[in-house]
Amino acid sequence: MKPSFRYSWRALLPDYAGGGIGLALLLGPLAFAHPAAPVAWVLAAATALFLVYFGRTVCRQLTHIELDETGIRVRGPLGAALRREELRSLRLDYYSTRSDRGGGWMQLRLRDARRTIRIDSELEGFVELVRAAVLEARRRGADLDEATRANLGVLGLAA
Repeated sequence: MKPSFRYSWRALLPDYAGGGIGLALLLGPLAFAHPAAPVAWVLAAATALFLVYFGRTVCRQLTHIELDETGIRVRGPLGAALRREELRSLRLDYYSTRSDRGGGWMQLRLRDARRTIRIDSELEGFVELVRAAVLEARRRGADLDEATRANLGVLGLAA
């Protein structure tokens, strides 16, 4: 049986809450206050951004990632597949949410000649998935940049 990874409700709950609250706060004035045209345009633009954010969260909820002997497959609304022998690069980035770099998340980027698959660290089993990807990248002779090696160390994976 091939490993399958998903984003948990617990990990996505803050994103759902943020998107829902943002939509509610912006749609209320648009629907009931009848603001002046320039204000309405600003509210509509901000509403569109929150709608995209909420939609992205729904896509992540519907997505699961499979890892097998042929490669990695992302199943869901924005699905993609990458065969092991076509892996060209692996990058592990850290995005900080605070100036002291105390909070944040990681993102794994896997590329072949045509596409890039991005996977956030909120994924259940993220470290296991990164470990498998790094082993394959090493087999393929891919060169890992300094930031990726440092971030692998943070995850407890030897660079």
